[in-house]
Amino acid sequence: IQQRQFNKASNSTYCIFMVNKPYAITCSVVAFYIPFLLMVLAYHRIYEPKQHLQHPQEPQQHLQEPRQHPQDQHSSHRMKTETKAAKTLCIIMGCFCLCWAPFFVTNVVDPFINYTVPGKLWTAFLWLGYINSGLNPFLYAFLNKAFRRAFLIILCCGDERYRRPSVLGQTLPCSTTT
Repeated sequence: IQQRQFNKASNSTYCIFMVNKPYAITCSVVAFYIPFLLMVLAYHRIYEPKQHLQHPQEPQQHLQEPRQHPQDQHSSHRMKTETKAAKTLCIIMGCFCLCWAPFFVTNVVDPFINYTVPGKLWTAFLWLGYINSGLNPFLYAFLNKAFRRAFLIILCCGDERYRRPSVLGQTLPCSTTT
């Protein structure tokens, strides 16, 4: 600890924030592990397989492909939309976990190994977590057409070629709406 606090080359001291074991565990559990667990549980609940929801008496579809009814088309479109949403959620959550996990694992482990994690590694893990925040707009823009369109409108100062045609007809500029 004394070596970390005093730099002989510059003759200056540093304020080092070192946490004890209970604080490291509590802070990491509240800030990362509980939200991570809740995200995984929510993701599982939303996209769990729906086979168990079918009744055993209902006949299963065989190899024959029946004519597509409008309801079947709607169901197929909904399934594609849900699958795309699931992939988007998985990518965003995966990036979040990959970016922040090294920091929060190190945050818990360091007090137990007598604060031997090098300062540069701490800094690298912290910046990896910060990079996640900078990565999110690009992930959303890449994975979501509506977000991409809105982002282009903002970046291009409302350029009309990026706007969707309105079903209500001509729209008023933002400055003239009440």
